[in-house]
Amino acid sequence: MSRLVDWLVRERSERVSHGLYYNTQIAMGYNSNHMEGSTLTPEQTAQLFTTGSVLADGPDDIIRADDVIEMGNHFRMFDWMLDHVDDPVDKTMVCTMQSILKRGTSQESNPDRNIGGYKILPNVISEIEQIHTVLPADVPAAMNVVYELYRNLTDDPYAIAKAHWMFESTHPLSDGNGRIGRMIMFKELLRIDTVPVVVRDSQKLLYYRGLRNFSGEPGYLVDTLLSERDYYRDRFIEQLAPGRIEYTYVDTWDRTPIERRHTAQPAHNPFVKDHWDTVDVYQRVDPSSIEPDAA
Repeated sequence: MSRLVDWLVRERSERVSHGLYYNTQIAMGYNSNHMEGSTLTPEQTAQLFTTGSVLADGPDDIIRADDVIEMGNHFRMFDWMLDHVDDPVDKTMVCTMQSILKRGTSQESNPDRNIGGYKILPNVISEIEQIHTVLPADVPAAMNVVYELYRNLTDDPYAIAKAHWMFESTHPLSDGNGRIGRMIMFKELLRIDTVPVVVRDSQKLLYYRGLRNFSGEPGYLVDTLLSERDYYRDRFIEQLAPGRIEYTYVDTWDRTPIERRHTAQPAHNPFVKDHWDTVDVYQRVDPSSIEPDAA
């Protein structure tokens, strides 16, 4: 029996064709990028991973350069994550992942993007109704809470959903928050030797609903992540490495007391301001003025 992360690393080093590592890379790359607007198809994603190049599906198919670059970078970010599974999640890890994802893109040299550092301009979760996120000056404090949640993470469906929601509601980076947040969640589930999650593009509306409603109705996100973990266990682990991977998996949760608590007192990210004033929204923050994270 093997740890899942060790199995993935071994298949990578041995260049196993169409095994668990290969299929996880394709699934994670296609779904996570397509949710963020990438136009590459699953077939083009697999082609890029296998050959390093991609062909148009037809004469009218337009392939955006950044889509190809970011997909290739996503493969490399996944590999980097595998090599750092047991490292603690911190600012260096999050910002390194963004640097890898955005290397060579049109955003890399834009100073307002502050690639490789926390955001310096406010942003919103645009896919789910322009939801406000943490303002730049408050990101370090909010992310220290995220890092603490992940340091103490167990195979608890609610705790997993809460840590991911806290990351996404903070939105610490100028871009790539969804992809990096999902990669961090995958990494941490590998670290604690449980079943990781690949959120499929076909389930993105349920996933976005879960993020949007987590404060008052956490069950939407908890159940969506559990369903996607079931899918990864049944269609990936148990089909491609049956009986070979040792893992735990708590696939149920005691929803009644948690939902009652959320109904009585909705959860909230304490660093998200309910209202942005004009100065907060349009003022660019000097990266050097942002306090570093606590050790």
